[in-house]
Amino acid sequence: MTLAGCSSSATGYVALAVDPAGRLVAVVAVCEGERIGWLTLTDQTTGTSTTVRPGDTPAFGGTILLTGPVGDPRPEGALDLLDRGHDYSLDGGTIEADSDDTTGNLAALRFKLDAVVRETRLKQGYVLARGTDDAGTAVVIKREEFVDRASRDC
Repeated sequence: MTLAGCSSSATGYVALAVDPAGRLVAVVAVCEGERIGWLTLTDQTTGTSTTVRPGDTPAFGGTILLTGPVGDPRPEGALDLLDRGHDYSLDGGTIEADSDDTTGNLAALRFKLDAVVRETRLKQGYVLARGTDDAGTAVVIKREEFVDRASRDC
């Protein structure tokens, strides 16, 4: 079984989790020889987006902190001004390990923030990842399963 929405140009995969402090984290699995070039969070309700360029790519299946606590009335960073009632997508791209040349894309993960916040399993070793159907519907799976699927697909 492969991760949906991935083509021969897929050079990595992204999922979403919530850390114990309530912060959104991207769980990334970037194929060998690649590194994260950018991650983009798009508010599908308003059409606005924010792109970040992480300095370092975490280990395969590692995380990148996206926000402060989602319910925090005093946001800490650029991605913290999120509306729990809105629909979002998280995607990104990869670049060569030794240059800034773009090599591929991370397929978009679509989600409603309120559903993510209410899904308690996302704090307990599970991630929200693209499913295996053609529409790429988001599903909650064990983090290890996400990493295993990404490893097979890379």
